[in-house]
Amino acid sequence: MSTAVGAVGSRIALYEARATFQRKEAEGILQPGAAQKIYSELLQDVATGEVRLVEFGADVEREHGQVLALCYQRHPSIPLRTLDALHLASARAAGETELVATDKRMRDAAKALGFVLFPA
Repeated sequence: MSTAVGAVGSRIALYEARATFQRKEAEGILQPGAAQKIYSELLQDVATGEVRLVEFGADVEREHGQVLALCYQRHPSIPLRTLDALHLASARAAGETELVATDKRMRDAAKALGFVLFPA
């Protein structure tokens, strides 16, 4: 049995994913009922360990402070939203070096923090 994890994310990623799935269903991008099905599949991936969630603790809190300091002390500064900073802090606390992001601010911050970004 492999111990490899397919993806690592902050616990808040579950909340954001659920909201996104519901919004996409309401917009007609997803078929009726698809949001709950996709969310259930995500929860199953968490349960099987395919997706590992990083829980908030002292390590994430410490990294959060460092992420904010590094981003806001740059010239020009990188204005991070709270949840984006928590995602980055969680990734750092988990020892991750790669990050998937499409948001410009998140990508700018991740690049400044030394993450390898996807999509490239």
